[in-house]
Amino acid sequence: MKNIVAASDLSERSKPSVQRAIHLAAASGARLTVVHVVDDSMPPDLSDQLKAGAKTLLSDQIAAQMAGRELDTDVHVATGDPMEAVKRIVEETDADLLVLGIHRRRTFFDHVRETTMEHLVRSSRVPVLLAMAPADDPYARVLSGVDLSRVCASALHKIAMVAPEAELTLFHAHEISFRTEAEQDYETWKAMYALPKNLPRPTFIEATARDALDDMMEDRTYDLLAIGAHTRSNAGRYILGGFSAGLIRKPPCDLLLAK
Repeated sequence: MKNIVAASDLSERSKPSVQRAIHLAAASGARLTVVHVVDDSMPPDLSDQLKAGAKTLLSDQIAAQMAGRELDTDVHVATGDPMEAVKRIVEETDADLLVLGIHRRRTFFDHVRETTMEHLVRSSRVPVLLAMAPADDPYARVLSGVDLSRVCASALHKIAMVAPEAELTLFHAHEISFRTEAEQDYETWKAMYALPKNLPRPTFIEATARDALDDMMEDRTYDLLAIGAHTRSNAGRYILGGFSAGLIRKPPCDLLLAK
């Protein structure tokens, strides 16, 4: 990776995203840009105060996490709509990865409209990492669902970008009781894409994707889940699949969504 963008709303939920972004930047030698966005509807004097305070707070937070490491970092405090500002900075920095904190749950609104995190994942041209756990160590155990799609193949490649030394476990959920056909489909999919070498053989589970994931998470602890941000066309607008959207709203661990 050459460039990483981490977005922070200055809350406790955002601290793991900045910590993880610093860790990844240090490991890869990437330049790190940490972004905070101030609402542009505020009076100019108040907006200037908030921007200055945010820059100081984030600069101090980054310095506290550096632990003597040499990193190329920049704190960018923008004004405007958070979703549009973050997307613009991802484009301007030619980022390879966007790191976000977890979604703040709002029981009513989450049922009637797309969340900010879903919007950013859906519209981002780069992989998105949702960080919820303190980044004290590199990722050690990664779980990835194999659904035989192009974005799933992309997810397997992106794992090496954020967790190059981690132990990888794969699973494939098939909702019909034809194990032989599922294994044949998997072999066909492998032949269609240039997948990373030495992939472990997946565990085949007759279940929905959600139930299969729950079964895998019940048997063992993982610190990163990697999936494709599945999309489908709908009148020219791309919409996240229900499985991906549900995980964004309530991830079981850190979540990497590939494009």
